[in-house]
Amino acid sequence: MKARMSAMMCLLCLLGSADLTRADDPYSQRVADPYALSDGLPTMTSGTLEPYLSVMAGIALPFSQDATFTGEGPGSGLPTVVKDIDYQTKHSYGGNAGIWFPTRSKLLGFDLGVEINGFIWYPDVACCIDNYNRDPSTGLGTTTEIQAIYVGTNFMVRYPLAISESYPNGRWFPYVGVGVGAHQMATRPGGMGGTGFYTAITEQRHTTVAFQGVGGLKAHLFKYVAAFVEAKYIHADHSRLTTDRTGTTEPFPGSDTFQALAFHNPYQSTINTILIHAGLSMHFDWKP
Repeated sequence: MKARMSAMMCLLCLLGSADLTRADDPYSQRVADPYALSDGLPTMTSGTLEPYLSVMAGIALPFSQDATFTGEGPGSGLPTVVKDIDYQTKHSYGGNAGIWFPTRSKLLGFDLGVEINGFIWYPDVACCIDNYNRDPSTGLGTTTEIQAIYVGTNFMVRYPLAISESYPNGRWFPYVGVGVGAHQMATRPGGMGGTGFYTAITEQRHTTVAFQGVGGLKAHLFKYVAAFVEAKYIHADHSRLTTDRTGTTEPFPGSDTFQALAFHNPYQSTINTILIHAGLSMHFDWKP
């Protein structure tokens, strides 16, 4: 009897030891964390791609820049260059779509990617900047409403952290990128101030090439859903923006509709903007 009890006790001890060993195994089904770290880098299936779609919102912080006027329009006797145009900080929103190529086994742990992104913001110049949208001799001035849009392509590099064998093969992804795209600014002299372009009549649009740098951090909340925060820097040179230097654009009496023949003064300006966006993205594990 004692021999049987001793044998049963030994068997239970062996089973318990094996169970604990399986619980410590990161590949065991008993592991609660599906992203448990492996001892080495994962070996991904050849041809695995990671497409994604994102939406984002945040703020745009344009730098104050000089405006160089061409001499056209009323107020031609005013100074040609106006220093430090105060483009306003405003809200911004947009989205992107891209694809990652997980190649870290060949690139020192880094992945490569490409994306198309687009966003919009409103860097208005509020009333009143002397010799830009106000005539200091008369004191008349107006707001210059501006709408900015950027659409471009970025080439991206990321470094996965908290790597696991199971998708998404990492919980955290710091990333950087550079790109080029189209930058459009639409200006409307004599704006209402604060109403944006929802009801404004766009008087002048100019599109040019712009360059972008981006850096951010993305973290997976769930298997296919991630949150991110990123900062972008945009540089563009525009040559056909407009404003009302004399501040004489006025609405019709008793109406918010501005005169069709508003006073325009074309100018050139370099636009540099920092945008800070946060958003959510959907990722997909695609094996063609």
